[in-house]
Amino acid sequence: MVALFKNQRKAVRTPRVNFYLEHRKDKEGKLITVDVPIIFSVSFGGRYKSFTGHRIDSDYWDADKQKIKAGYVHSARINKLLKDLKTELEIICYNAWEKNNLITSQYIAGKLGKNQQSVLTFFPCFDEYIEENKKVWASGTVTKFETIKSHLEEFGKKTHIALSFDGMDETFFKKLIDFYFDDKKFINSYVRKNLSFIKSFLIWAEDKGYNKKPDFRKSCKLVSGQKKEKTDQALIALEIKEFITLYNYIPKLEGHQRAKDYLILACTTGLRFSDIANLKKSDINFNQGYLNYLSIKTGERSMVPFNDFSREILMKYKDSPNHNEKGFEMAFPAISNQKTNKALKELAKDAGITDIKIRIRHVRNKRIEEEIPKYKLISTHSGRKTFVQFNMWLEVRSEITMGMTGHSDHKMMENYYNVNMDMKRDAMGKFTMKNLASRLQN
Repeated sequence: MVALFKNQRKAVRTPRVNFYLEHRKDKEGKLITVDVPIIFSVSFGGRYKSFTGHRIDSDYWDADKQKIKAGYVHSARINKLLKDLKTELEIICYNAWEKNNLITSQYIAGKLGKNQQSVLTFFPCFDEYIEENKKVWASGTVTKFETIKSHLEEFGKKTHIALSFDGMDETFFKKLIDFYFDDKKFINSYVRKNLSFIKSFLIWAEDKGYNKKPDFRKSCKLVSGQKKEKTDQALIALEIKEFITLYNYIPKLEGHQRAKDYLILACTTGLRFSDIANLKKSDINFNQGYLNYLSIKTGERSMVPFNDFSREILMKYKDSPNHNEKGFEMAFPAISNQKTNKALKELAKDAGITDIKIRIRHVRNKRIEEEIPKYKLISTHSGRKTFVQFNMWLEVRSEITMGMTGHSDHKMMENYYNVNMDMKRDAMGKFTMKNLASRLQN
């Protein structure tokens, strides 16, 4: 470490502080030029960069002079703040060198003034949180937190709020919740899920010493005023008739055929999308007829025997050269969740799965019911739900079903249950004097 510090002294005798606009493109690939974050960068032998807390349209930014043009109404005030920030960063580096302290990004962030420090460290801390947990999180969890970060960045841009730990109070979360409902059009369950992710990050930041304001523990929640918000159509399963119709349907497009094969396999094995997408040929014992795979989500190993349907699908791709980027031979062609969901809806529509369903959603304190064709509700998760339903109809014991799906308890698997009228009639039909007398005798 001493050697590294000496290298810093030799490499950089004067810290270099620069300001520039963030270079980011929108969803269409066009460079964003409106309300662009002003970034600072300080070089000290290493490099630390982050958001200054200020935004400006690119037309008002002087890239050569690294400041806002005089024509902007707040140019004088913001330029002075940038100048003060530059001076503070230089002083931090000079003082560290004088005291023989090793300079790091964390060192600089910790020495910045309280308000500036909070603004500058929020998103770098979020990045650190994601990076630190990548080794233990499933890839889907990493994606979820990256999505949360993009939501927060979008919120900051929309509201002109520079996100900081100090600013995470009740007013902040009220505005964030309004943003989720009004701009993102989220429902209650998704808002709550997002807030829980944010809260877990803030707890981590508190443990690390980055977040010193505990207000979020009371404010980071959604109160809707509704006692019960269960959405009975959150998970859509195929009826037996629909499954047979889909199985016999011949798709017109190759993408629809692949989506059909995926759904048939999911409906008859209970595998999650991530597990089918990651299923390797080495996970399949074709001779003895079973899958032996490691679940992406739970990390648990599961064994699922073949049936007529799963054997047919897996045999179809047995000799196909499907290699992933790591060189593994995959059991199923490469697929993406988003594209598969789109193809499944189109496939289900073409196959005639068009019965009207009532979808129930909860937005704030409102319960919203809407009629919607069933094909619009079909997704990659419908296969797993269908598998559990079929096992119920075929009177497979729940413990055996759980052994194949990897559900850890009955309460979790109850979310997949859907007791229909046929099941109820069958159950009530067992209430006869003959059956009761037989039960008594036995």
